Amino acid sequence: MNMSIDTVLPIVIEGHTFTANQDRMWNLNEIQKGLGLPDSKSPSKWDNEISRTLEASRNFVKVDKVGSFADELGTIAYAMWVSPEFYLMVAGAFLSMRNDAVLSARMAGIALVEKDALLADNMPKASALMLKADGLGLSWTDACRAAGVLQSRLAKDVLVSAKVFRTVWDHDRGNDVIEPSPQQFKSGLFKRAKGLHGNLEGWRVSAKGLNWLTEKSSKINDGVRDLNTNKRLSKRTPAQVSHDFVSQVQRGVYSRNNNKAGGQ
Repeated sequence: MNMSIDTVLPIVIEGHTFTANQDRMWNLNEIQKGLGLPDSKSPSKWDNEISRTLEASRNFVKVDKVGSFADELGTIAYAMWVSPEFYLMVAGAFLSMRNDAVLSARMAGIALVEKDALLADNMPKASALMLKADGLGLSWTDACRAAGVLQSRLAKDVLVSAKVFRTVWDHDRGNDVIEPSPQQFKSGLFKRAKGLHGNLEGWRVSAKGLNWLTEKSSKINDGVRDLNTNKRLSKRTPAQVSHDFVSQVQRGVYSRNNNKAGGQ
C-alpha cells in the first residue's frame, strides 16, 4: 500500500462520493453512515473468517477510536457481508472508477502525442475528461477518440446496424442525420445539447456514455473494419471480379492436383 493517493479516483455510490486516504484505504464507517446502513452492519461488527483474513493481511484495518478502513478488496468484501444488493453497488462503483482512470490516462496520452502542452499540463489527476462529460458532455468525435473507437463517422453506421443509433430527417438541415435512439438518451448514455454550448449534431456523449463506448470499442472497431472491407469489395470493377474468380479456380485446381500427386 505504498501508492500515492494521486493514482486513486473517488468512488461514487448512490450519489455519495468517497475518497481513499494516502494508503489507498476507504473509511468503511464513512461509507456506512453516508449510505444510511443500519448499526447492525457497522464495520466494527464485521467479524467472520473473511474479515479476519483480510485484517491479518492489512487489507482491512481497525483503528481504535477512529474507525475501520479497507482497500478495494476489503471494501468489496465488506459490501458482500452487508448484502448482495450493496455488494453490486460497491463493485459497480469501483468498476466505474477504473474506467474513469483509463479514459483520463488515454486523454493525457493523446495530449502528449499531439504535443499539446497546454492540454497535458492542465489534465487534472481527478479526471478532467469525466468532469467535462458529466457537465456539457463530449462531442461524438472527442468521445470516440478518448474511447479508442476508429473512424467516428463509420462507427455511427455500425451502431445504426446494431439499432443503437438511428437515421432521422433533420428539418433544419434538410437531410438525414444519424443520432442515438430515444432509448439511449433515456438511459443516460447521451444528452441533448443545442445552442451556444451545444454542437452541430445537437447531442453529446455523457460520462456514462463514454464508459459504455470504451467497453464496446472493440466490437465497434470490428464493425468498422467490416464496413471498410465491404466498401473495397463493392468498388471492384467487373474485370477485377473476373480476375479474382479465375485466380480462385486456379488455386483450387492446383491444390487438388497436388493432393492427387501426394496420394499416388
